[in-house]
Amino acid sequence: MSIKVRQARPGDKFDIQALLRRAAYKLPPLWRWQEHLCDGLFVVIECQNLVVGGFLAWPDASPIAWVRVAALDDGLAVADWLDLVLPATLQKLRQKGVQKLAWMDYNGWAGPHLPARGFRRFKVITTLETTQHVLIELENALDVHLRPASMQDIPMIIRLDRAAFSPHWWYSASTLRRRYDVTSHFVVAEKADILVGYVEGETHMPRSHLNRIAVHPDCQGLGLGKLLLNDAMQAFWRQGSEYVTVNTQIDNHRALRLYRQFGFESIDDTVTAWERCC
Repeated sequence: MSIKVRQARPGDKFDIQALLRRAAYKLPPLWRWQEHLCDGLFVVIECQNLVVGGFLAWPDASPIAWVRVAALDDGLAVADWLDLVLPATLQKLRQKGVQKLAWMDYNGWAGPHLPARGFRRFKVITTLETTQHVLIELENALDVHLRPASMQDIPMIIRLDRAAFSPHWWYSASTLRRRYDVTSHFVVAEKADILVGYVEGETHMPRSHLNRIAVHPDCQGLGLGKLLLNDAMQAFWRQGSEYVTVNTQIDNHRALRLYRQFGFESIDDTVTAWERCC
């Protein structure tokens, strides 16, 4: 059996789509991979002119690249597939100055094979859910102004992300523009004309999902996160959502305390995040 590892090409689009439909081992379709068929970071495995594996890692304006696409046919062993796609990917990432490769191991199928290939666990993400219409009356002691986000806010949001989060969680301008185009709720907080926080989420009935709350470090612990979350929850319930979900790290105790004030509870759905140096 002849197996070839090569860079993806635009002509692979339909073969990759077919692979993603039939593959038992794959990541959920959370990334617009079609935009990366000419980037050199999308690797495919070809066997007898059939695409049987795919792998894309993308840094998104960060020194850390996340695995965005991972899929393989039943005829490939996960360990063998990793040994085919990782060397080429890591080489390309190093050439782009990327420092680390991170992997959100949805459904846990890759995790057993990752430590032998240099990965270590670095975070566990849990999903919380609420159906409780808990709305809190808050005094705006911070004297901040909440308003809908605009495209003109994106450069300030990028700076805020870099102050509030580690590079694993940074967004690029293009990703933020996409979020702006599809989101159901995107609100920023301003203090003295300076952007100090934002909240963003989307509704697909019957569920709303809170994608992100960000607060500048200088304003953390002062109730701004609660103010932003309260605003988002009111919007979700007005839209007719039956329940709201959010993901957070199991060791982010400040976030967990905040979400529990609004009735969020764990639904025992966790995902392990892995990383390795390039």
